[in-house]
Amino acid sequence: MDNLSKKNIKRKNIAKSCCTLFANDGFLDISISKLAITAGIGKGTIYEYFENKEDIVFELMTCLQEDYDDKFHLNLKIAVTKEEKIYKLFDLFLSKDENILIQKEIYKQFLIICMSKPSDKIIKYNTNLRDKYISLLENIINNYKQSAKIYDTIIGFFIASNSLEKYDLELCIKTFIKTELKIYKENI
Repeated sequence: MDNLSKKNIKRKNIAKSCCTLFANDGFLDISISKLAITAGIGKGTIYEYFENKEDIVFELMTCLQEDYDDKFHLNLKIAVTKEEKIYKLFDLFLSKDENILIQKEIYKQFLIICMSKPSDKIIKYNTNLRDKYISLLENIINNYKQSAKIYDTIIGFFIASNSLEKYDLELCIKTFIKTELKIYKENI
């Protein structure tokens, strides 16, 4: 294994070791020192692998997204209806599984960074993520425009759910998907 591969593995391991800390304490309330302690490394080592704590969240988001994509493709095989397939695609927002809830918190921290400190790297990542999900949706419902609407609306629901009390994200998503699929069937 070459040095670049070893460095990438170490980078991923450091980010993953901080996952629960970010999920529980939030991005804004964590110091580099606390991240280093959590990862079991020195503060200087953090800076060998990451520019700042935003970079750690970005790496963590990337790792979690790869894992999520793998699970989605496995779950997609057991889903039968279009509605079930769409629910599997947006399991991050619908599942009550503890690991998914942690990932949802990391995604929330990632969105905070996206909105407060956008960079070319983050914009490109978000654009690629959006394109990937719209493509997956398009494979399910065969309509690009509706796929883009579904993705953008569900992300909007998630953002709203983080800023409003008593917001039932699951109900909003499921109602919206049922309505969109009904509209889709009527227009065929």
